[in-house]
Parts: sequence; C-alpha cells; structure tokens
Amino acid sequence: MNNVTIENIWEAITYKRESFFEFKRIDSVCIPELNLGYNPQLNRCLILELPRKNKVDFKSVIKQNISLEFFKETNYIVIQLTDSGFNDIFNDLIISLYERIKNISDVDEYSQLFIYSFNKWSEFFDEKKSDLLSEDAIKGIMGELLVLKLLITSPDRPEINFLLKAWTGLYDKGNDFELELKNLEVKAKSPSGIDVKISSEFQLEISPGKGLELYVVSLQSDFTVGIHIRDLILEIKRLVQESSGDNTILWKALGQKNITAKNVNQYDRYRFQPINWICYNCADENFPKLSRSNIPEEINALKYILRTNLLTSFIIRQSSF
Repeated sequence: MNNVTIENIWEAITYKRESFFEFKRIDSVCIPELNLGYNPQLNRCLILELPRKNKVDFKSVIKQNISLEFFKETNYIVIQLTDSGFNDIFNDLIISLYERIKNISDVDEYSQLFIYSFNKWSEFFDEKKSDLLSEDAIKGIMGELLVLKLLITSPDRPEINFLLKAWTGLYDKGNDFELELKNLEVKAKSPSGIDVKISSEFQLEISPGKGLELYVVSLQSDFTVGIHIRDLILEIKRLVQESSGDNTILWKALGQKNITAKNVNQYDRYRFQPINWICYNCADENFPKLSRSNIPEEINALKYILRTNLLTSFIIRQSSF
C-alpha cells in the first residue's frame, strides 16, 4: 500500500449522487471493510463499514479541516477531509490505519483503532499560520533530512520509530540526533565553502558515555537539477512506510518549525542539489572545539566557526550523494 495505489483508487471513484457517500473498497485483503469515498461536497472520506449488529459509542469530532462522525442509519464510521490542501497527509493517515487494522477481525478492536488513529493524526490537519522559514533555514533542515535518510537506509540502523524519535534537531535540543551510543550534529554548507557555524557551547559537548560525530553536508543551490524539501520529505515518508514506521513522528518533528503537509510546497522556491557529506569524529580528544566543559563558566552564548579544510585527520567516513 502506497500513495500511488491510494491515488489510483481516488481517481476510479465517480460521484453519481445516487447515495450520500460514493465509495470503493480499498481491497479484499483488508479484513475490515475499509473504503475510500466522496461526500456530496466531493470531499475525500475514509469510510469504515461496521456489521449491522455492532454499534459504537462516541461523540462526533469536528475539527478545522477534518472530522470524525458515526452514521447510525448505515453503521459507518467516517473521517471526512474538508480541505484538499491536506490530501497528501490524508493518504498518509489512510496507509497507516490500513496497515494497523488489515489483519484484525474483531470489530470492537478495529473500530477503536480507527477512532484512535483519527485522534492521533488530527493535529497534523490544523492550519498553522506563521512566517515562512529563510533559505538558510530550509537548507539546514534539508541537511538533517539527508542524514536521516542515510541512517534509515543504513544496514545496521536501529528500529525505525526509535530512529525517528532520535531526530531531535527541530526541537532545538543539544544535538540534531540523539542515538543510543552516540549523538550527531549536522551542518549544511555550500560545496565551495570551508566554514561551518557552531552556534553554542553545547553543540559539540560530549554526553557521558557517548560518542559525538559531526556531519557536514554540502548542498548546491540549483533550481535546474536540485530537489525541493518537499521531495525529500516524500522520499523519507516512503522509506518509513516501507519499514512499517510511524510517520506521525516525522510530521511532529517538522511541525516544530511549522512545516506542514499543506504549506511545504511554499518552499518550492528553494532547490538544492546534494553533493556530498563528510563525517568527523568530535569525540577525539584532539578535535578542535569550544564546548561547555572546556571553557570558563563566565563565558556563555558562545558562537564560533570551524574550518573544515583543517579537519581532515578527524574524518571517519565520507561519500557523494
């Protein structure tokens, strides 16, 4: 199950106004009768048909761009999307729910999971109004997303949801990734640049019992062959789905910087071509850094620049994209 499959089903549905909902079952593999459909306003809907003898008891939930309702006369539980700008993330919700309930035959169990999934995903359909991020900010987030992709595709990666939760950079924590045995700090720069900015005395501080690595990602601004941040998010979403991971963790992280499924295309004005990445061992006692543990306590809010061309002896691994 993927976005292409879902979109093909949407395209195959024709609303004929013969009933309140016009819908099509996702497939015969899913034990619960889970359907995609349209309401009279031609809004996309996810419809769970319950056996007539089974009832559910819950209050309807009407949110800004999505709702959950029970229709007693047909015994349908229906999630209705009222803003097509969220079509992509609605597909994400559907795929996630499908994978959770497809093998469940107990009606009470899969109907409760249906309601639970709505409550879990509904926060990502809120309209968030905020100033757009700068080109440099998007470049930095793309650097972190590229490292996340490297980690996801690594043959020895940890469990997928643990890895997604380890991406703490957008929460403004100490390091961009907090793994079990090491932390990672990510910096993005242009291919011709040699400097990366360290924005505090905590960024290269070593946590007790852990290693620390610095990933420097080179991105070339290029509107001809570059990729959008939207492209990168879609690729990572696909990898997470293929690994049976939870994409709400990804969206929650992006939401910390007010990047949503609806507004992400507003950053299509920026395109970057990933060139290469280099990983440095910051835990080496000779690695040049100023951190909380090696500067006087009177010094705070420290910012400085590292010259990467002088760090070759600390390179652990490197590769082109």
